[in-house]
Amino acid sequence: MNKREIEERLVALPKNEAMAALGLKRRTAKVVLEGREREVEYVWTHAPADPATKRTDSPIVFVHGTPACLFNWALLCFDGKAPSELVGTVDLYAFDVVGHGVGSKSVPAYTFQTCADSVRGFLEMLDLRKVTLVGQSYGGEFAWRAALDAPGRVAKLVLMDSSGYERADDEWLPEEAKLRNWPGAGFGYLLSSRDRIRPALQHHFAAPIRDDQLEEMFLVCENGDNWKAMTHLCRDENGTRQDEIARIAQPTLLLWGERDVAYTVEKVAKRFQRDIANSKLVLAPAGHYPHEEAATFVRRELRDFHLAP
Repeated sequence: MNKREIEERLVALPKNEAMAALGLKRRTAKVVLEGREREVEYVWTHAPADPATKRTDSPIVFVHGTPACLFNWALLCFDGKAPSELVGTVDLYAFDVVGHGVGSKSVPAYTFQTCADSVRGFLEMLDLRKVTLVGQSYGGEFAWRAALDAPGRVAKLVLMDSSGYERADDEWLPEEAKLRNWPGAGFGYLLSSRDRIRPALQHHFAAPIRDDQLEEMFLVCENGDNWKAMTHLCRDENGTRQDEIARIAQPTLLLWGERDVAYTVEKVAKRFQRDIANSKLVLAPAGHYPHEEAATFVRRELRDFHLAP
């Protein structure tokens, strides 16, 4: 499925209606990705702060995981069609990381550093500073790498169920093991279906997933380049920069789903807490996607952390 069709379908999903109403913005920029300048088409939404209720000039920038897109943050930012307490208080940005969502430019290979560089590139393109950078799952690793690489732009960091550490052979979930080891895994999008994706996705949720959540995941997996990014990243996950995590100086909120089976509280969240000196661990009543399963809880924690002096 081409990305234009995917975009049309994503925008039409009920869960995305309010975020889609903000409008999708596009700009192509030259960004240095792993030492080489490339063109990246950024696609993003911006919920501007209301001058009457604005609390700070520091924006929040959301970084989705894999496979996902900017609309992964819709249920956090909006209660159905109504804006949540986050909207209007501060400037909110959500964008598609390179190799994800509906951006049209591709690169030969997708690595964690390539994606982290695209996060840094987005901040540079819009000249965003004093940012609270919020990343979930693989997006968490994109975010903490960007925080290390561009400390002058990132003031605070929020990691939700983030990757970052090397995993033992027996710690990979079945769908991850297939992506990492099967020779033909890179062509899996040709066999993708809602019935195949539902059980793999449900494994990460405590409550039954919504049909539009399933459809969103199915759509982003229907494109060959998006699937390539997912496969490449799954194979690149190996804790390459884990020894640098202790260098993260920004105040960091570790907002973790207490029932996460991919990056468990005991093995991963508490390790981040030990390694990042200025960090706080908060457990949400959720699995791997607390911003979708426990949106009200996450909004409160995120808002308080962002606005704290």
